[in-house]
Amino acid sequence: MKDDTRPWGWESYITSLGLMGVTTVRLISQSGEFVISPPYCKKSEHIHTIFLIACAGIGNVIQMTSLLSAAVQHGMHTAFCPLFDSGGSLTRLFKNALPGLALIEPEDALQFKADVRLNIECRAHIHNEDFFYSPYREPMHKNEGEAYADFFKNVTGIKPFVEETFVGGLDVSLSEQFKQRIVLCPGSKPGWDSKRWPYFSQLAKQLDNPIILCQQMDIDAYSTLNFLSTLCDCGATIIKNADLPEVAAILRHAKLVIANDCGLAHIAVAANAPTIILFGPSSIKKNKPLKKNAHCLSLGLDCQPCQGKHNGPGRLKPWDYACTLKYACLKNMSVDMVLSAVDRICPSLAANYI
Repeated sequence: MKDDTRPWGWESYITSLGLMGVTTVRLISQSGEFVISPPYCKKSEHIHTIFLIACAGIGNVIQMTSLLSAAVQHGMHTAFCPLFDSGGSLTRLFKNALPGLALIEPEDALQFKADVRLNIECRAHIHNEDFFYSPYREPMHKNEGEAYADFFKNVTGIKPFVEETFVGGLDVSLSEQFKQRIVLCPGSKPGWDSKRWPYFSQLAKQLDNPIILCQQMDIDAYSTLNFLSTLCDCGATIIKNADLPEVAAILRHAKLVIANDCGLAHIAVAANAPTIILFGPSSIKKNKPLKKNAHCLSLGLDCQPCQGKHNGPGRLKPWDYACTLKYACLKNMSVDMVLSAVDRICPSLAANYI
């Protein structure tokens, strides 16, 4: 149920009260007075159908897929409606990814019937029976995957394994020339450019025939922002603006992925590719995928992470980043440091250096 007359943020409190066993809530606001019945929490053995609708960045959505794995493993008919935080559907990214998983488009979400409906930050498609969760109320030191798992356990009584994330791209026919390559991902969500490592172009020159997987806006960012260096003329195969299932297929078949803290890093990890994620201002504890093939590289400066901090030399907010240390957390992470990490994690790839 979407009701704009109600004050923002009521959904999380109603869910909390429902989990505490409260059956009726009287909500009084400037818009009026409402009587609300919180969603009813069933025991897991009585949950036959479960529906998860989520609106978030790609990385967040990937982290949520462990909830779906847990539901399927417990014999539940499981449905998923994933949306970008801009509102567009992400269902193609998960096609054929998990046997028995039903993918629901946004226009069908409100009408979908399930014993339990889970809603993560999707206020545009909220139903009055939804258990609602806002991850942005969690502290920066809590891992996103673990936070989603705790929410799922609170509702169903089942604790998911946070390592059991997944992604689609299984039915994409990929040319052999794009398989078994080192893949570099210089991307970042719009407005979060301070998470970009400056030296992907220089790294590409040290590798044998790498792929740079990006969008045009990534090329533009590296060409125009003064704390980055251009991606052009680096000897790599640049694949830009590929659709998400093809992106997942390329990452699935990679020898190694080196990425910023971005959505493609989470896709790579979920696709089981060995992945090195370069962390600067964002929080490793919060954002790190918890699969064993995810490896984080950070300088560990005293000011890291500035994500979530209200003071200090830097700040990380959408479209509002700044740093009096001139982004030292990434600028001082050299190409040699990244290559040393590659040697530790994938020593067999030394022959791929030029």
